[in-house]
Amino acid sequence: MYVHTELEPYLIFLNIFLTLCWSLSTWLTMQNKKLHSELIPQNQFISKNGLVMGTLLMIFCLYFLSLFYNELRFAMTLIFGAIMVGVGSYLAKYFEWLIFLQEIKSGYWKQKLTNYFFDNYGNGLGPKSTQKVLESMISEWWVKILPISMESEIRETLKKIVIESDKYSRSRDK
Repeated sequence: MYVHTELEPYLIFLNIFLTLCWSLSTWLTMQNKKLHSELIPQNQFISKNGLVMGTLLMIFCLYFLSLFYNELRFAMTLIFGAIMVGVGSYLAKYFEWLIFLQEIKSGYWKQKLTNYFFDNYGNGLGPKSTQKVLESMISEWWVKILPISMESEIRETLKKIVIESDKYSRSRDK
């Protein structure tokens, strides 16, 4: 009554297709969060329009899943929807890795963050202000989806910059 037990192969392919579409739409909506960051790799067009495109694609995925309600029934529609949203949202970070992080070598983030810190410090900001600007340019949500090696490199570099700017501000106060 609530579950259709004979799943056809096309329904499995439907779920795979919708999961990949949901991954793409989640990735597109994530791109909008990167719009005002100078350090995070991004494409300007996708960052500006990613929220709209991602939301429309999510609506399309949910609508397309609802078209197969008669074949799936209530419980299987919920299960397919949960798989689509859960796995699709998880796979979005791999889209990010595939598109923006393939060419980045070890030491890239250390150099980029350090250069950004010194460039902003050279523009007249103090060490604490520059540190806060730098931390606002690297969003925490984005650092969490990075590979572990890049995440640790960013966190170590930020920690080192905080320690050095604290030392310098203390020595300047004396």
